[in-house]
Amino acid sequence: MDEKQLHWADEKEVIKSNKSVLLLWWLFKHIPKFLVRILVYPVSLFYLISSKRARTETVLYQKKVKSFSNGLSPSKISSYKQIVSFSLCVLEKIEGWIGKIKFDEIAFQDDDVRTLVDELNHKKGAVIISSHLGNMELLRSLSSSGETGVSRFVPVTAIMSKKATANFNRTLMQINPNAELNLIDPSEITPESIEIMTNTIENGGLVVLAGDRVSSQSRDRIIEKSFLGETAHFPYGVFLIAALINAPIYFMYGIREKATVFSSKQKLSVEKADIDFNCPKKEREQRIDLLCEKYVKNLERHCVLYPYQWYNFFNFWLKDVR
Repeated sequence: MDEKQLHWADEKEVIKSNKSVLLLWWLFKHIPKFLVRILVYPVSLFYLISSKRARTETVLYQKKVKSFSNGLSPSKISSYKQIVSFSLCVLEKIEGWIGKIKFDEIAFQDDDVRTLVDELNHKKGAVIISSHLGNMELLRSLSSSGETGVSRFVPVTAIMSKKATANFNRTLMQINPNAELNLIDPSEITPESIEIMTNTIENGGLVVLAGDRVSSQSRDRIIEKSFLGETAHFPYGVFLIAALINAPIYFMYGIREKATVFSSKQKLSVEKADIDFNCPKKEREQRIDLLCEKYVKNLERHCVLYPYQWYNFFNFWLKDVR
């Protein structure tokens, strides 16, 4: 099959060896952080040159953002900028898992983060729907070291593809054994998995899901929505899980404030979804669709604000791949 026609789950993992990640870990421990981050530029240039697909799909995505925003964002169509941003994100994930990012270093917005922290302090759990925009592992890595701003330990169960980043995940477990704590692959969702997630909520924890990739095991179970001006597919299962758990739902992103190696300042964007599933079963499907609609609108807004920080390097709008 032509590379352009591949479903994202059929692609080869970008990080094929754990040696590079272990090297970065060693460098972070022994030399100043900014010197490690400078390596982002040559590594990104190599990836830009070697991956035609990354060049093609980043341009496709950025052009859609620019058209959707009436030319306001991004300021420049640049594959290199987006790949540099992705490389920085990989470094930030490692920094988070080795405890280099602290909760008091995170910038907060005038949004719903205080509501979420207050609910967690009162042992009320929540569902977090994130995306591949920004560092979606920021919350999980902070939680592993108790860095959440909450007065108690917050358990986190994350639904994340293990196959797509198998090498990276194995290496993270060497760095921090908590990296795979309560991590469930979407292909392994069972009634027992739902029970685990429900227990996490009942214990005042968080269930974290990504709403912008259709599971490789459920390619026909999708919700079609207009995204950046064109119809795209979103995973029905993610929004169904949120409905089944029936806890407060938040959209959350860990975003880099500045696209530079000299600033690793992160900020959390947290928005509570004004929808719940305390409704008759016959209304559930309508509310699932509405939740997805609200999520997509929220994601569009963040793509316009941070156009280089979305890391789906495949044709998100491809309709005939199953």
